[in-house]
Amino acid sequence: MVYPENGDGVSTHARKFIESSPDNLQLIAKEVPDLSTAIELLLDGHADMVPVSGKWLYDHRGNDFSSALVLPRREPTRVLVGEDKPEYIPKNGIIVADCELIRRQLLRLRPDLDVRTIAEYEIKFEDIFNKVNWLEELRVNDEINGYVTTRTLHSSLSTRVRRHTLGVQRQDDARSRFVPTPLEGYTILLTRSDFPASRFSKVIDFGASLSLRIEQSILDSIDKKTHDKIGLLVEQRKVRSILQDHGNRGRFLDTESQVKEWKSFTNKEEGTSTKDSDSRIDVILETLSKDGTVTTSIERIFPTEESHTGTQNLISTWKKLIQIAHEKPEEEKRGRMKKFMDDYIESMLSEGRLSQDRIYSPLFREDNY
Repeated sequence: MVYPENGDGVSTHARKFIESSPDNLQLIAKEVPDLSTAIELLLDGHADMVPVSGKWLYDHRGNDFSSALVLPRREPTRVLVGEDKPEYIPKNGIIVADCELIRRQLLRLRPDLDVRTIAEYEIKFEDIFNKVNWLEELRVNDEINGYVTTRTLHSSLSTRVRRHTLGVQRQDDARSRFVPTPLEGYTILLTRSDFPASRFSKVIDFGASLSLRIEQSILDSIDKKTHDKIGLLVEQRKVRSILQDHGNRGRFLDTESQVKEWKSFTNKEEGTSTKDSDSRIDVILETLSKDGTVTTSIERIFPTEESHTGTQNLISTWKKLIQIAHEKPEEEKRGRMKKFMDDYIESMLSEGRLSQDRIYSPLFREDNY
């Protein structure tokens, strides 16, 4: 069952999958008005598969259907629509972000910008496409300098408009990164629990399926009210790609020799060095203060066979970091350490990296959430 595109890219992805006839599968697309109708027909036995997004699946998990069929993941990052890249937008320029996380990430990069969310305009839109067309009209009329949206919504615009990827920037520490919102880019073919999913084993992306499960597990362990303020990206990547990224970062930081330490990846079962073609789970998790000045972030790389323990260790460390970020720091009273801290605080103040009222305040204030 397929339904009209609703802006998340799932329907378009599913149609392309059907048209490609992977592994000589004979797939037939039946049109329905919307997703809810498709789900009803699936549960009633009038359909075999319904494409859904990772976010829909997370909010509707249950025993009535199976989510074992996951397609290769689409690019999860958003795009900035406008003439200029984020770094070159004029001072005090106005950008409209489509979610709170992106608003904070843009302020981290450019605190001089006026970054707003669509919710601040208090306008009711007929649908998501009407909303993006309204934003484009504001941009064309020079009322804003740009806006952030998904790739699918950008492609729905009637005219060709410049876009700039808000990427993760794994290879370059000098550029501000934009870790995507959780569960972005996934397309799951929902089936009944008795559906013979093994027939699709050759065309299903097991790496994306594992990443999806890990993202869901991480979200289950984080307070739901903060989900719209965290960036999360879980990917299964080759060791070769990971080493290349850190090699590029090493050249920028003039510490390329440290890349050799990454060769310590080992295969515990065989006791030999890991091959460059082997896979690892690569996780980035972050959250930012309301004004974008403070970032709490954690990154982990672990073998696929250690996905459960690796995820649990990441979650445990994350909770400790968040707890520390909310605690009020105490003034150091010991001699040598006090001098060290006083010098450090003085240098931070002189460089404008810390304001006087934040010296002994928590990194994250209550109004951040």
